[in-house]
Amino acid sequence: MKIFKQIGLILLFYILGEALSHFILWILPAIFIPGPIIGMILLLIAMNYRLVKIKDVDDVGSFLTSNMAFFFIPAAVSVMEYFDILSPLIWQIGLIIIVGILVTFFGVAYSVKLAIFIQERLNERKEAHHE
Repeated sequence: MKIFKQIGLILLFYILGEALSHFILWILPAIFIPGPIIGMILLLIAMNYRLVKIKDVDDVGSFLTSNMAFFFIPAAVSVMEYFDILSPLIWQIGLIIIVGILVTFFGVAYSVKLAIFIQERLNERKEAHHE
């Protein structure tokens, strides 16, 4: 019964996100925000305000994230159906993928370095303030 409650809670936030996405698209047609993204943000907000506890979604959420690769199989198969269209552009696509990976890697690395630097500065100020 616990699993059904967790699935229901995750689906509730998914449906709320989809509904809000369609509402935003109806009000502002130039702006599209995917429903699942909005749903995850709503779930995060609900967890931040203690409306939903992590134990309320932990088991199903852990299962979904640990088996995430399984959910990309249909997308990969769909891409292979259009290989004849994509094959002339394979070098451009490969270059975009490599550049994207490098930008993401360095962006994350330097963001972490910046966060560590800021934390160290804040700790130094806190220590200096207490002395």
